[in-house]
Amino acid sequence: MDASTVAARHDSPFAEPDTPPPPVVLLLIHTDLKTPVLPGLLIHEDLEDYDHGPGHVDDPAPGSKVRFVDSVPVHSYPPPPILPKRIPRPAALSRETLENLTGWPQVELDRIKKRVEALADDHLNTTVCYSDQDKKQIDLVYKLASIEFYALNNYEDHWVTETILQRHLKNTTEKHKKALKAEAALSRALRNRRP
Repeated sequence: MDASTVAARHDSPFAEPDTPPPPVVLLLIHTDLKTPVLPGLLIHEDLEDYDHGPGHVDDPAPGSKVRFVDSVPVHSYPPPPILPKRIPRPAALSRETLENLTGWPQVELDRIKKRVEALADDHLNTTVCYSDQDKKQIDLVYKLASIEFYALNNYEDHWVTETILQRHLKNTTEKHKKALKAEAALSRALRNRRP
């Protein structure tokens, strides 16, 4: 082959004349070449036990506060917070006052009662008893009360808020029934007066 044929072969518009040809990439996994497995740098079976010297004790004495690196947890994240146990509904709920059951000062309890009763007046039908209320509205009052007074979250199943609501709704329904009876008695009296 003469030089003109070799030059003509490399005259393609994609090849630059001064660059070397691209390297051939060869995947060894697809070849018949075998590489021997090399032994590890340390062969643990051949190592002798390390002598710590005289007086060395592997384990601390019983009751000792010595800690070894192995006893320290490897992770660096804090343990999960321990959630406080919620206070369950007491069996003597109907016989005791909320002040005795919760241990709150009377001033604080009155403040909470006043606000829960106001929430009940705003969100519940105060002419019917607690058991006849809409469950979603009751849950809304629980949520709003527990947001405003975080201490209410410490009680299981909202029993403090529920007790306040039950007593308040009992009073409002009784007042409503008395008002209806008085209105009915007045209308009867007016009907009987007419000649």
